[in-house]
Amino acid sequence: MATFDFIGNRVFDDRISAFAPQGPQALPGKNFFDATPLDTGAKVQENGDVKFGFYAPDAKSLAVSFGIKPESPLPMVKGEDGVWRATLAYDPLFKGPKAFVFLIDGAEAVSPYCAQYYSHGKAINYVEIPDPDAPFILMNDVPHGTVAIEYYWSQAFESEQRCYIYLPPDYYKGGKYPVLYLQHGAGENETSWIFNGRVNHIMDNLIAQGKVEPFIIVMNDGMQRAKNETMMSAGEGLAKSIIESCIPMIERKYRVIADKWHRGLAGFSMGSMQSCVIGLEHPEVFAYIGLLSGFMRRVGPGRDLDKSLDFNSHLRAMQNKEKFLADVKLFYRGIGSMDSHVDAFLVDDEVCDEYGFSKYPNVVRNMVEGYPHDWAVLRILFHDFAQKLFK
Repeated sequence: MATFDFIGNRVFDDRISAFAPQGPQALPGKNFFDATPLDTGAKVQENGDVKFGFYAPDAKSLAVSFGIKPESPLPMVKGEDGVWRATLAYDPLFKGPKAFVFLIDGAEAVSPYCAQYYSHGKAINYVEIPDPDAPFILMNDVPHGTVAIEYYWSQAFESEQRCYIYLPPDYYKGGKYPVLYLQHGAGENETSWIFNGRVNHIMDNLIAQGKVEPFIIVMNDGMQRAKNETMMSAGEGLAKSIIESCIPMIERKYRVIADKWHRGLAGFSMGSMQSCVIGLEHPEVFAYIGLLSGFMRRVGPGRDLDKSLDFNSHLRAMQNKEKFLADVKLFYRGIGSMDSHVDAFLVDDEVCDEYGFSKYPNVVRNMVEGYPHDWAVLRILFHDFAQKLFK
């Protein structure tokens, strides 16, 4: 039986709401100083099992519905104390951060006694199921970088925007740094790479190990749309916002190396399509492009198998091999083997083969076995991608 001795690591308390353990629930109606604790929340066991509890004495049915597989909720059983309970047995194919909601008589509910982050277009509960393949997310006794928040006016969106910024541990000692502009997936926001992806802790550990060239990371809200753009737009508005508003702000306020050779663009899922389109259409701005659990083409309903360069005109930038090799230092493609969109990734493989892109030395492919389309594989892909940047 597996045992996990790192489930008490402080990284698991580093949440969007607090840097402290989750407080327990008390029986309603009791005095604050005479509280009766209830066995509720989501508690990870040393063997990787997760015990769920929800107090709902008048409910007729309860279940736990996971965002990655809503079609098979985990049923809960009501106890005499009014607490509904269930145990999710540890599964090595279902690990890492998993978003969930409680279904109370069919209605979704988010518990204040479980950790939350932003995903699926809302604040949602999640649980960190131990992942022995990702020890690099843990908070270790190494120098820690800084996570800052900046606000700036976006002319493209005609509104104020907010971005999160990771600064390496030695940033305040001086020097200039490369910058990676890092996008999330659909239904997420600028907080997601920090609190869902743990990218700051990954970077702290990589820098301490000497495995990366230290760089700054800027995370924007990729769900923003210019007028007349659709939800899954590859982002002309986002391109203009990043290039014409965000980058100038970053280069004005932070010590960065302000040229394309020290600038990258990457993203998860929808963010990968945005990164591919924007990166290839603006080779004068970005020299590194990362598609993490993502796609070269504009995919979506009815488009996953479409290899047409008319619909994906940005890929024409890869057909001039000499220019592409001169313009792009790294074009990284990665995904989990159990990703629900893996067929679209395999069509991208066909495109790479048909046009000879797969033989380009700057095109890197990485398929991680056993991972679905969620933040568990994103951590692994970013860890690999980061070590190839700005070399």
